[in-house]
Amino acid sequence: MSTHGMERIGGVEIYIPAGETATESKRLAPRLKTLRGARIALLDNCKEFADQVLKGVAEVLQRDYGVGEARLWRKGYPGKGAPFIKELAASCDAVINGVGH
Repeated sequence: MSTHGMERIGGVEIYIPAGETATESKRLAPRLKTLRGARIALLDNCKEFADQVLKGVAEVLQRDYGVGEARLWRKGYPGKGAPFIKELAASCDAVINGVGH
């Protein structure tokens, strides 16, 4: 007997976290025409070593591709949304999200 994602098993109500998957196609953001002078946000999701990898990526982007600014942003916890996401989006031309290993 299942009602609204809940099921009673042995006298205990269990939440069943199943639902429909969104299958609607989305358009990808347009690619930058060039990286030269671009402002790139590097989002560290606080996974182990993500900050080190992203710092290396920033160095390569600036040295080899002429990126104007590569700013590292760090979330407080990987399971939560970034509280600064609007500021991040307004301050850059593209985002690289680092998740560590």
